[in-house]
Amino acid sequence: MLAEGETPSSETANDALYALNQMIDSWDTERLAVFSTQDQVFSWPSGERTRTLGPTGDFVGERPVLLDDATYFRDPQTNVSYGIKFINQQQYDGIAVKTVTSTYPQVMFTNMTYPNIEMVIYPVPLRLLEWHFISVERLTQPATLATAILFPPGYLRAFRYNLACELAPEFGVEPSPTVSRIAMYSKRDLKRINNPDDIMALPYSIVGTRQRYNIYAGNY
Repeated sequence: MLAEGETPSSETANDALYALNQMIDSWDTERLAVFSTQDQVFSWPSGERTRTLGPTGDFVGERPVLLDDATYFRDPQTNVSYGIKFINQQQYDGIAVKTVTSTYPQVMFTNMTYPNIEMVIYPVPLRLLEWHFISVERLTQPATLATAILFPPGYLRAFRYNLACELAPEFGVEPSPTVSRIAMYSKRDLKRINNPDDIMALPYSIVGTRQRYNIYAGNY
């Protein structure tokens, strides 16, 4: 929209900055668009069933976009770490007695409230546990037009061409096929490099035995 050498007005430049931050905020919800994770560590008191995590929660920290399956807890007494299984609200509501206690919890239901998320575990632990809440580390949003942003290789090109696609409708134009293609390819390249490479595996109870499973009796 501007010829070479022309300078956008302050209103146009600030509008472009706002659009960039909106785009980055949206990318935070795409796991493969984010290049790193964060580990927030808190101590979960014994006998407590629920905790909140966020800027004003029981655990004061950054509100996760979504907790990762890599979240785990450690028993300070034994120094042994355990994973946790995430369940949905329907599965949690199906638990008859939610106040059952045990040494360690087995499952967690997460209610993505705002500004703090609510986490509920079952059974209720009888020990103080050190929790490691794993989630994506949100991308940095520039505060001003003069803010320097540092990202791994590939991001600046993806930002530039995807921002062009975001801004085009505001000027009443369609981005050229070349711009749209570069925007798509550059973001696809980021997602390829950010793939966490999940590992598929069979349960140890299956691979750890040499006996044949009897499909009729339901045992080995």
